[in-house]
Amino acid sequence: MQWGFILSLVFATLVAIFALRNANEVLIDFLFGKVNISQALVIFISSILGAVIVAIMGGIRNLKLKKEVRELNKKLELLVQENNNYQILLTEKEHSEENDIVVNNEEFEESDNENKEEL
Repeated sequence: MQWGFILSLVFATLVAIFALRNANEVLIDFLFGKVNISQALVIFISSILGAVIVAIMGGIRNLKLKKEVRELNKKLELLVQENNNYQILLTEKEHSEENDIVVNNEEFEESDNENKEEL
C-alpha cells in the first residue's frame, strides 16, 4: 500500500511540474462556448478528474469482488454442511455394515456348529 502512495505522490509532483512549466493561456472550445484558461489549470483539472474516475472504477470493482466473496462463502458453507452430512451417512453405513458382518458371522458359526454336530 505504501508503494502505491509513494508512486502517486511522485506522479502528482511530475504533473505539477509539467503544468507549471506550461502555464500559458489556451483557448478551450466547448460545445456551448469558448474559454481562455491557463494550461496548468487544464492539466490539474484533467488529472484530478482522471484520479476520481479511477477511484470510482476501483471502488466499483472492490464492491463486486466483496459481493462475489460473500456469495462464495455462502456456497462454501453449504458445501461444508453437505460434506458433514455425507460423512455422517458414511459412518452410519460403515457401522451398519459392521453390525451386519457380526450378525452374519454369528449365523455362520451357528450353522457351522450344527454341521459339526450332524457329522
